[in-house]
Parts: sequence; structure tokens; C-alpha cells
Amino acid sequence: MHTAPWVEWLGYLASIVVLISLFMSSLVRLRWINMIGAGLFTLYGFVIDAYPVAFVNAAIVVIDLYYLYLHYSARERFGLVTADRESELFGYLIDEYRAEIQRQIPLTRLEHCDAVYYLMRDSEIAGILAGNRRGETVEVLLDFVFPRYRDYKMGRYLFVEHPEFFKERGIQRIVAHASDKAHADYLKKMGFRPAEDQSDRWEKRL
Repeated sequence: MHTAPWVEWLGYLASIVVLISLFMSSLVRLRWINMIGAGLFTLYGFVIDAYPVAFVNAAIVVIDLYYLYLHYSARERFGLVTADRESELFGYLIDEYRAEIQRQIPLTRLEHCDAVYYLMRDSEIAGILAGNRRGETVEVLLDFVFPRYRDYKMGRYLFVEHPEFFKERGIQRIVAHASDKAHADYLKKMGFRPAEDQSDRWEKRL
């Protein structure tokens, strides 16, 4: 059966999108991109009259939508717990994510931070927050979330929805550093604005 060139390209595009989804470290991103790929495959299956392909991929779209709904409607619990830099657990987590952490901060600077916390999500450690307090300003040097939790929920909880964590401690200003464009985009989503003094510094007034 002869098909139009655009139909063949639709099949290629669907395959590429599904392939890209498998490289996502975040399960949420994986499901979003996988759903788009499955949607394209559904259309492709109907166009070429391959109904089993269309129906299976339509089912995948429904499954992805279902789990995304569960994710976004879940009532999760977040919190911060003071971390002991000398503990075996802290050392293990730093070593496990050493390469990624060093993109934000040299490990030698992390040793001198006077405020270090575990980011908690449903009683599990979801990341590490570390920085220094100077009067009413806290300088965040490390805001690191483990791959499976990178859906912005932790950041929104801490910096957007519950700034009282900082206010109750007399903190009125948060300064952070953008190590790359992706981190700058994250800070922007959390309500930070570029500081006037340095290009890599972002700040948020509470």
C-alpha cells in the first residue's frame, strides 16, 4: 500500500518521541513525552489502517493520563530536616550524586555551609538544600533534588507556597546562583529575579 510521504514521517516522528521519553530521568516527564509519542502513533495507526497499533497506543495514552492525574492530584507531604554533614548517610548521598552536585557548588564550599537540610517528600529524602545565613538574607549554594523528584513540587512548596519557613526565621531575602540555563529557568519558575550585581545571581524577596 502506497502512503503519502507525510504519513511515513509521522511514523518516524512518533518513534523518535517515544525514544526520547525513555531518556527522561523524571518519571513525570517520561509519561508526558511518552503520551505525546503514543498519541502520534495512534494517529499514524488510524491513517494507515493499522487498527491494532492505533488501539494499543490509544490505551497507552489513557494509562499515561491516568498516572499523571494521580501524580498531580496526590496530597503529598513536604518538609525540611537538618542534615548532619558528618553522618554516613550524608556522605553517601553526596558521593552518589557527586558529579551533578559539583555543577552547582564545589564540594569544598559545601563543607563550610552553616545551614544544611534534607528535602523531605512523603517521609523520603528527596534532595539537599545548603547555604549560608547573613542577617536577613540566606544565600542558597546548593538546591539539589534527586532525579525521580524533579517535577518542581519541592521547589514550589518551599519557595512559593510556604515562604513562612524562611519568614519565621527572620529571613526576608533569598539569593541563589544559576549554574546553567536549566537552573536559571528553574529559579525563574520559583519567582526569583536576576540580581543587578552579578549575572549568575538571582534573588527573591519574601
